[in-house]
Amino acid sequence: MTKGSARKEVIKQEEIPSWIYILLLTAVAILGWVLGKFDLQIGKATLTLAVFAYPFRYFIANIITKKYGYKETMNGISYSACLMLLFMIVASLLGQHDIDYVPVTGEVFAYLASQMINLTIYYYLYMNTEGNKLPILATYIFAMLVDNLISMLFISRMTMVDAFWRTYFVTILIETMISIILINYDEKKVLPVANKRRKRKVRK
Repeated sequence: MTKGSARKEVIKQEEIPSWIYILLLTAVAILGWVLGKFDLQIGKATLTLAVFAYPFRYFIANIITKKYGYKETMNGISYSACLMLLFMIVASLLGQHDIDYVPVTGEVFAYLASQMINLTIYYYLYMNTEGNKLPILATYIFAMLVDNLISMLFISRMTMVDAFWRTYFVTILIETMISIILINYDEKKVLPVANKRRKRKVRK
């Protein structure tokens, strides 16, 4: 590969600004909250349609990590959490409903905690391993275990019954199946921008 073609490849990889991905992450986070208003019955478990959106939040965060690094992704997660919270409040006010701050707090806290867990482990795997998909899948599952447990505890006011655990594990199972599909598109190709710059300086 010539220097000219290498330079074009780098420009092509960086031509989409990070805020586009952050907006996409925010949109998926808000979509998950909206879909959480609609129930889905699977056997004796009552889930919400949000189960189909949650794995994509980690997938998009991982893309930002690969393209722009840990710090940019952490900032993006913080921005998306704030925008999601603002949307929840505005939607409740426009719908003329009283804001129930307990589930809202749980939703935002679960989102931040699970994203930070996913981000920290994923970034370590990305920088120190050869791209084995099983550890990445385990990272998704662990983050979703934390996410669903926290949010469901807040929604149920810390009350655990048989239906709670049934719903919890069926939710994790469905999200795991979606994550298996997503990790097939999570290829180790893009290095964080910061690392690219460091490598360029070393080569010079």
